[in-house]
Amino acid sequence: MRLLFFGSPGFAVPSLRGLSQAGHEIAGVVTRPDRPRGRGRRPRPTPVKEAARELGLHVYEPPSANAREAVAELEALEAELGVVVAYGEILSRESLAVTGRGFINLHASLLPDYRGAAPINWALIRGEEVTGVSVIRMTPRLDAGAILAQREVSIGPEETAGELHERLAEVGAAAVGEVVARLAAGEPVAGHPQPRETGFFARKLTKEDGRIAWGLGAVDLKNLVRGLTPWPGAFTELASDDSRRKVALLRVEVVEGDEGAAPGVVLRADDAEGVVVRAGEGAVRILELRPAGARAISGMDFIHGYGVRPGDQFT
Repeated sequence: MRLLFFGSPGFAVPSLRGLSQAGHEIAGVVTRPDRPRGRGRRPRPTPVKEAARELGLHVYEPPSANAREAVAELEALEAELGVVVAYGEILSRESLAVTGRGFINLHASLLPDYRGAAPINWALIRGEEVTGVSVIRMTPRLDAGAILAQREVSIGPEETAGELHERLAEVGAAAVGEVVARLAAGEPVAGHPQPRETGFFARKLTKEDGRIAWGLGAVDLKNLVRGLTPWPGAFTELASDDSRRKVALLRVEVVEGDEGAAPGVVLRADDAEGVVVRAGEGAVRILELRPAGARAISGMDFIHGYGVRPGDQFT
């Protein structure tokens, strides 16, 4: 089948590779323009652009795929079907009409739950034990089209957003490949409509969402750290004597804590128990963290390298 592929981040790469390896003709790959990234802020291509170049595919980088010029250029490719995986722009009705058989989209949740830009993060933050992927028919409304296929995935109790992201990218690629293969073979692929308004909306995260509120219960704090790792990162500040030090928490576990202490207070800091901090209910032991401007270290190394003591306050 002659396809038009839309995608930008690493999550979309397994789907692009899978479709190409399955023998489908990729008429073009549409991705977001190069953006400044990293400490040097040099323009860098998206992971999808890099993968497309490796596969020898033609890449389009319009500032907006909904612009009149872009719509005309993509329509001229005469693709049969469009496939969208985390492209980064909501496509207009005109854009969705550039292929003969419309568009399908891969979304990283079991729709209709967790519509929106950050379904993986929010599923972890909210303590879900099961998630998955959905392949839907695209409409101009966000994540609202008929569901063509779904795959359920269990979430590991210690799994982070980054780790789950990698697993769902592969599961999603297989689901997309299966739907495209059936459509290419002329099989009927019945979709069932989604309820118009239901489920939790997984809005886009910002860096400020990473600021830890120590009044949360210990379980909620652990889930927050898991859901924000690696981005935007769960961060806090340690107040010790007259100094403040910003740190990002990478891994914590739930432990018992002194019910009389205030949230954020370091209860214990020793070789036997590591760094234990009071939460709104219970406590957490910090297993791994990254001080500002430094590499990731263990809680034990944090004690010895930064002089953490009981009574210090995370704010």
